[in-house]
Amino acid sequence: MATVQAARNNADWCDAVARSHGAGGKFLPELWFSAGKLPLFYPNLITLTADGQATQRDRVTALLENGPPLPWAVKDSFAALDLTAQGFDCLFEASWIQLSPDEVSPPAEDLSIRWHRIERPEDLVAWETAWRRDLSAGSAAIFQPALLQDPSIAILAGRLGDEIVAGCVLCLSAEAIGLSNLFGPEAARASVWNTCRREAQARAPGLPIVGYERDEDLALAREAGFRAVGPLRVWLWTGSDG
Repeated sequence: MATVQAARNNADWCDAVARSHGAGGKFLPELWFSAGKLPLFYPNLITLTADGQATQRDRVTALLENGPPLPWAVKDSFAALDLTAQGFDCLFEASWIQLSPDEVSPPAEDLSIRWHRIERPEDLVAWETAWRRDLSAGSAAIFQPALLQDPSIAILAGRLGDEIVAGCVLCLSAEAIGLSNLFGPEAARASVWNTCRREAQARAPGLPIVGYERDEDLALAREAGFRAVGPLRVWLWTGSDG
């Protein structure tokens, strides 16, 4: 159940990003998909159930035949599909995470970072610039101003002075609130995790917090009280024969 909640919440967030780029997707019981051009890091298909693999594979095939501009990806939310035979490469594996709503947040540790919600397009540009610092993300903007008008989404920034040094995205859905795109100074990353979980709990009391992480970020999430609830796999299609 926790993995299903996390996958659906992530699909809601990806759909919001897709809509902000004019490429809104469609929800089916087994999956979410968009045939449009999506920004870097955002898949064109997300599986929503562990079963229904026949329908999921049929939709992957349809996208291969009449699908999005290359490259594009499939987020296999239950690590249940093997798309190697269709020419996909496994981009990475990760774990869904969840924090139960009855978990008590620790007190604030770093009061020097001031947190607020991004509300202006120019601040969103500054936020994305700060978020990209450790990434080879190219130049095209991912986060569009339309996201600031969505009441289910809160893009949070942490500032030292006038500079954005930390942040995250919160996405509220029917059964969970998603925490994603978290970043912050290396020395303060644990404090940033705790702050973001407090912000999520304040915005959605009674709902679990969900997301996915891997490697060091997964370890930090565990330290912040999250538990791993299931594996996921992201497959990349480049149209190359190898």
